[in-house]
Amino acid sequence: MELNARQQEILDILYETGKITVADLAKRLYVAEMTVRRDLTAMEKGGFLRRYHGGAVLMANQRAMPLSHRIMFDEDEKKALAKKCLPFLKDNMVIYIDSSSTCQYIIPHIATFKNMKIVTNSVKALMTASSLHIPCILIGGDYYEQDMCLVGSIAEQDARELNVDLSFFTTAAYSNDGVISDFDEKQLFIRKIMLKNSAQSIFLCEKSKIGKKMLHTLCQKEDVTAVLTVD
Repeated sequence: MELNARQQEILDILYETGKITVADLAKRLYVAEMTVRRDLTAMEKGGFLRRYHGGAVLMANQRAMPLSHRIMFDEDEKKALAKKCLPFLKDNMVIYIDSSSTCQYIIPHIATFKNMKIVTNSVKALMTASSLHIPCILIGGDYYEQDMCLVGSIAEQDARELNVDLSFFTTAAYSNDGVISDFDEKQLFIRKIMLKNSAQSIFLCEKSKIGKKMLHTLCQKEDVTAVLTVD
């Protein structure tokens, strides 16, 4: 795809900002929001960017894309997956939430139950839970800026000493033969420990991850209580 002058300007703005809303682009370019949306749609098809509701982010390898950007993608699917978690929730539970953008959407549902506690290595999850007045245990360790989480040997030692009723997690891939895998070894270690220390474990799988296999295996589908997908 060859960009026109306005689309090239949009791309230049995204190189500066990383992400921007349709409204802000319309103001900066002195055009209607409808015009911006058409440009963004065309540029997304060309692989230059990804759209989210109300804006766009610069296209990049999603492995390197920060959590603050990823959480905006496929929002409806992530909300639908979070809603499917409700039958596994009940009062008086200790729940592990991993550092994925998908599992962040479960936290508001947890807030509707009584006497709940969240265990997590995700700073983002801690912030969300705190805003909803849910008590939390934050697993310590080295700060991993890309995913706003804590990893490393200290985090792994913390995780080994914790037992939870239920864990929610996701990874980058779920193969047709039931292998749950990821490219990020640092975070995989924490998930492995918490899955072992969980009475029940729920894997949330977005459609884009089905039929794929990454370098590092976390577990097999038989190792988890349930695999949740959205039809």
